[in-house]
Amino acid sequence: MKTALRVEGLTRRFGRRWALRGIDLEVEAGSVVALLGSNGTGKTTLLRVLSTLLRPTAGTVEVLGCALPDGGAPVRERAAFMTSEGHLYEELTGRENLRFTARMHGLTVERERVSAALAEVGLEDAADTTVRAYSTGMRKRLELARIGLRPVELVLLDEPFASLDDDGVAIVQRSIAGWKGRGATVIVASHRVAQASRCANRLVRLVRGVVGEDAPS
Repeated sequence: MKTALRVEGLTRRFGRRWALRGIDLEVEAGSVVALLGSNGTGKTTLLRVLSTLLRPTAGTVEVLGCALPDGGAPVRERAAFMTSEGHLYEELTGRENLRFTARMHGLTVERERVSAALAEVGLEDAADTTVRAYSTGMRKRLELARIGLRPVELVLLDEPFASLDDDGVAIVQRSIAGWKGRGATVIVASHRVAQASRCANRLVRLVRGVVGEDAPS
């Protein structure tokens, strides 16, 4: 079994508050893991550590064969992280956001590929509208399209189902299936158990900053 990530004794503290209290977790490459728990249980903090945005207070973290935090650069090249708040450029159109993302990663992406990526998430009619005018659900769809533009080995999604209608939920689930089909590992942090469990082959519950027993799948 090839391991995509391994975490042992991971802790993260913010002042006197412990967000993570000794996480032990190993994830098989190519799997889809739903990280479940209510707000404040440490799901987002764990994803931010795995994505290299946060340094652990203690413990060991290995992602895609790289030890963090020192091996963060190659992880950022091979992984994608969709945060709950998003990181889009408000004054650019949906199409321009995708083209700019491609350039940042040194990719040459044809106009047709950008158009196809927008169509895959149902944004073809809003491709040339500035993101400032997008709804929350449309922004999430555009974030999915951004991830789909480049090959990645690990996808981290923080509350991807929030503020989505049924069509949006189906697009997220279809995107996850597509990444898995291409061999990527996907970690979905969500408090929406039903929606997350439909696309995962393993359910892991976080309770007060520690991993509980795997939830039934």
